Amino acid sequence: MLKKLLFKPGVNKDITDYSAEGGWYDTNKVRFVSGFPKKVGGFAKYTVTAFIGICRTMFNYTPSGAYNYMALGTSKKVYLDTGGTLTDITGTRLVSGAGHPTFASTNGSAIITVTEASHGANAGDYVTFSAAASLGGLITAAVLNQEYVIVTITDANIFTFTATATANSSDSGNGGGSTVASYQMPVGYDLGTQGFGWGTEGWDVGTWGTASGTPIYLPLRLVYFTKYFDDLVFNARYTVDGDDSGQIYYWANNSALNTRGVLMSTLGSASDVPTRVIQVLISQDNTSGTILALGCTPYGLSAHDPLAIRWSDATTVVNWTPSDLTTAGSLNVQSGSAIMTGVPTYNETLIFTESSLSSLKFIGGFEVFRLDEISNYISLISPNAVSNVDSSIFWMGTNKFYMYNGRVQTLPCTLEDHVFKNFNSTQTDQFFAGLNAEFHEVWWFYCSSASTTIDRYVVYNYLENIWFHGACDDNFDRTAWSDSTTRDYPQAASDDGYVYNHEYGNDADGAALTANITSASVSLDEGDRYTLIRKIIPDVAFIGSDTNATPSVSMGVQTKKFPGSATATTNQESESLSNDVTAISKSIVNQFTEQIYVRARGRQMALTIESTGSGVAWQLGTPRADIRPDGRRG
Repeated sequence: MLKKLLFKPGVNKDITDYSAEGGWYDTNKVRFVSGFPKKVGGFAKYTVTAFIGICRTMFNYTPSGAYNYMALGTSKKVYLDTGGTLTDITGTRLVSGAGHPTFASTNGSAIITVTEASHGANAGDYVTFSAAASLGGLITAAVLNQEYVIVTITDANIFTFTATATANSSDSGNGGGSTVASYQMPVGYDLGTQGFGWGTEGWDVGTWGTASGTPIYLPLRLVYFTKYFDDLVFNARYTVDGDDSGQIYYWANNSALNTRGVLMSTLGSASDVPTRVIQVLISQDNTSGTILALGCTPYGLSAHDPLAIRWSDATTVVNWTPSDLTTAGSLNVQSGSAIMTGVPTYNETLIFTESSLSSLKFIGGFEVFRLDEISNYISLISPNAVSNVDSSIFWMGTNKFYMYNGRVQTLPCTLEDHVFKNFNSTQTDQFFAGLNAEFHEVWWFYCSSASTTIDRYVVYNYLENIWFHGACDDNFDRTAWSDSTTRDYPQAASDDGYVYNHEYGNDADGAALTANITSASVSLDEGDRYTLIRKIIPDVAFIGSDTNATPSVSMGVQTKKFPGSATATTNQESESLSNDVTAISKSIVNQFTEQIYVRARGRQMALTIESTGSGVAWQLGTPRADIRPDGRRG
């Protein structure tokens, strides 16, 4: 007889395959729309050239009368995207006086030594030279006057870089008295690094030649952006590493597009601008016109306070000096050890530490802001693992998912064990959330325990209250995400240096995007006898497939004798195989397929659908199977 194969939407891997009967057990590149499985949309490369570093932050904003901008913060640079073209606006932390930097070369070497007192640079930082004169030979002015990466730091006054030409014996000059060096904001790490190192403890502690007993952690770089009217304000998260990270930079929209950001502290009327800032952001979506600095150096002090919140004057954003004539001020979070992130919503700014959530509200008057603790019994796994959906906040904790819509709630998750018992706890700073509003989804990308880079994702459909998951294969690895109503598609950054449009076509940037889904086991009868599956009447729609494609999917069943058995099949004579084998009876289904013959025998079965071709879009409906009793022995 024909039996409808009806399955509940969503994936449940927190119980056994057999206990999850009536649902789905495994997915990859498949979502649920109105309760039915559907292949996710494809993606295509959007940016023309690759950015430098690993992008961890994407921030879309549209200044009045200007381009639709996307700011990108990477481990090395800061960019503005306009229509797929990237412009480097990385902040300048120091511009030397004319003639302060001098050059020295060695015959037969491309290594140039630069001497400048108190340059403050680190190896890997970027510096741009201008107005330099030729050294006299092959190291010409054109060779010197460009951007370089600092290779080594000799001391506080000397560093080296590798020129684009090799010096000869005539290169005896020093660059002249007009050379200017522009040092960009410090670079950061692509990945988090931790371990035990020599010299990380105090002098004369431990034995010579042994690693420190105190672990060190070098966090990856995260860049934060906020819009102040038409201008852009940003900072790299302060990581307590002794350099100039954490300073606030300002990029004015009325500047030329290729003008770099400058330190806010260098602007006219600037006063007491916070340093060593964890995150800069606008409060409450610009309700108060006030910039917040989270986890920064308190007013009048030099030591960093990871729980401090400071805000600027409402009328002069560069003025951070508290007085009777300004609205600038500060507060401190009382729970947790450090602020991890702040999220502006419609009527409050949410402040997360690793263990607490607080609400910062603009109240005006002498106090300006009020800080109320919402919960001190939450967790947050990563600064970027938070998504704002119309002021409902979803985030990933260290062992569960949460939601806040006026009160904190734990999100019931059918993939909780699948996610939280198999992630890399040393790389959690990479984990991030992304919104796909068209399909009412929040995506979290994370590293499994076997990977140091992002290789998995888990998705919550907040409209249908279901979960699904997948792997970051087929060039699906992502490091940052943005879904803005001012852009045609959701966009995501990849570790290959490009931004991609998502939900674009059906393929993986020109290659086939594979997708599959497998149901949980279904009891074919009461479990006391075997049944024979002779055929399946498929119900698959290929709406949205490319016009030049011949869309199809592979559909099949796998059967078992017992819940703990391997899958088993029968031979062509319907005789049971002597041993259980891992196998599946598959057939190709296209838009004209009426029925497929499978001839599978067992006590329980699972349905599998897979697509591997290019240009294919598909959605599963309600297939039917011809199932007949087939005895008790096997």
